[in-house]
Amino acid sequence: MATSIAMVMGRRLCSNIKLIRFKFEQKSDRINRIIRFREKNSTHSLTLTVAGTTYGISLGLLGLNFGKKQETDALTQKYRDARLAHMKRDLKLADDLYHECLKLASELAEAKEITEDKFVTARTLMYDGLADIAMQTGDIETAEVLYKDTMKGCLQQGMDVTHNTIVEISLKLASIYAIIGKKEEAEEGFVFCIQTQTPKLADKVEKLTEKAPEGAKTPTMELTETEKDTASLLGMALSSYGRFLLYEKRYTEALPMFEKSLMYAENVLGTNSNQYLVVLNDIATLYIVTKNLTEAEKLLKKGIEISKSSNLGEGATLFCNLGAIYLRKGEVMSATSTCKKGLDYAKKFDHKMAINMAEACLQKAATLNPPKK
Repeated sequence: MATSIAMVMGRRLCSNIKLIRFKFEQKSDRINRIIRFREKNSTHSLTLTVAGTTYGISLGLLGLNFGKKQETDALTQKYRDARLAHMKRDLKLADDLYHECLKLASELAEAKEITEDKFVTARTLMYDGLADIAMQTGDIETAEVLYKDTMKGCLQQGMDVTHNTIVEISLKLASIYAIIGKKEEAEEGFVFCIQTQTPKLADKVEKLTEKAPEGAKTPTMELTETEKDTASLLGMALSSYGRFLLYEKRYTEALPMFEKSLMYAENVLGTNSNQYLVVLNDIATLYIVTKNLTEAEKLLKKGIEISKSSNLGEGATLFCNLGAIYLRKGEVMSATSTCKKGLDYAKKFDHKMAINMAEACLQKAATLNPPKK
């Protein structure tokens, strides 16, 4: 049942994508205009977090490749160079290299030196990279167009609508819709991703939730590499949807999303990971806005201890939110001390968002008089 729902939603999500074959001589005027615009406006700053989170993994376009030859051709090597620059966050170089790849692929296709399938694959990979850069630099409109064309290329390659790559792109599009206020499309996208991924891991979750004998070790998921990708995507979809629901003040719906996401973060990445702390902080934030400060404080302190023992940068935001709780409770001295620790932690890991949070907390504390003894 869940799979059929996902298929219906997937078809609706992709309804504007026609499954046609690219022709070598066919050029996308819309994409070419965007590429020309980006070439003229290539200086961007890294400003955007997607729907309140950053993606901890990049699955890439699984199942696509440039061929089975062992040697590395010029196009494949240039693409690898682009991805390397992208991973090193040299966005200007990565952007340039992706465009060079597109130009080289077109030239090879026109000279009949690569097949049509390889040309489609190349364009799809480059659009995916350019779309990620557009998201990272806040160019939402460009990112949306490029992600849709990336999805088109995947489907043209025969990729199933439930494939992890389609789910990854759908999650990015849902996040875009959440940012620009297209609430219906955003929610539809998040639900599609969750409905698609959940059946893939149903057996694993069932075994995990089986009651263990008294005194036995708590079971964990045993996952293949593909299943880890599936679980990671599902965890991100759950947390992203949870934040969407939190923003919409649908608190009772948001909590189970975060709790499920926390379970996947624990089983895929472990409790000593930044992603685990991110979701822990999400739950604490939900408790704060619903005025359950006791539970929020308990979770934040737990996360801070994990961040200290594992040297995790996300601990900075936990310090800041704990300081915010103390402010709400009128404990100004504790708030000041905690936010100072958060600021030191944020500077240590160059966590810019946490730096802003800590400074705002300290400014607020400075405007309040400490309670009289």
